[in-house]
Amino acid sequence: MVDRNIFMETLRSVQEIAKAAPEPMTREEIQDYFRDMELSSEQQEMIYQYLLRPQEDSEQEGAIEEAGKEKQPKGRKSAGGGKKASHSRHFQLYLSEIGKIPDLPEEGKMELYRKLLAGERNAVSDISTQWLKRITEIAADYVTGRVLVEDLVQEGNMGLLIGMEELLGTGEQNEELLHDRQALEDRLESFVREAMKQYRQETEGMDNSEHTILAKVNLLHEARKALAEENGTIPAMQELSEYTRLPLEEVRDIMALSQKKGE
Repeated sequence: MVDRNIFMETLRSVQEIAKAAPEPMTREEIQDYFRDMELSSEQQEMIYQYLLRPQEDSEQEGAIEEAGKEKQPKGRKSAGGGKKASHSRHFQLYLSEIGKIPDLPEEGKMELYRKLLAGERNAVSDISTQWLKRITEIAADYVTGRVLVEDLVQEGNMGLLIGMEELLGTGEQNEELLHDRQALEDRLESFVREAMKQYRQETEGMDNSEHTILAKVNLLHEARKALAEENGTIPAMQELSEYTRLPLEEVRDIMALSQKKGE
């Protein structure tokens, strides 16, 4: 069985590499990152579609630029919590494309969920497609000044994938879900929300760390200035450490970092 944490970390890393790559990644390149995991051909195909589709779509941006500017239907919330969001051109295209996906009737969705619980992997792709709009709506609940809706949507899609993997073939253990569409969708949504929540916490945590470092840089700058005025000489690292009560090693690291940025 594939370790969920390792899978998520690998998928997230490959996703970042794919974003930064000047050319779309090949299937062989993607497969190489997951070579140590025992993935079925269906799982590999899901990963390919998830990672490759956005890049392939982006190549069509020029041809369907106007499609990305289409107005949303009345009554539908925009991904961004009702605020006027400034999305990337690619994400506008993405919203336009998923807006064209027809919604299945309730019985059609329930049939897909039954197939999932029965262990039929071909249902995973169809369920993913049906959830694309819902995930953009959920993402609106987690957008902040530091967390972009585009990234939340990607995290939500990954969360849905993990949720379906956990439910795949578990019909006997989850008999109550076979006839309760809302309960099953609530279960899947919990995976989506957990993925988005975790990503937001990690992102804002990294930002907070950056602010902490910046605050210490400013503290050392002011301490250096005050000691220089008081003693008439540039203070040594040990003096700065004693003055600010920061560990000597940390003072050295911060000062070195500050000097590099100033070069």
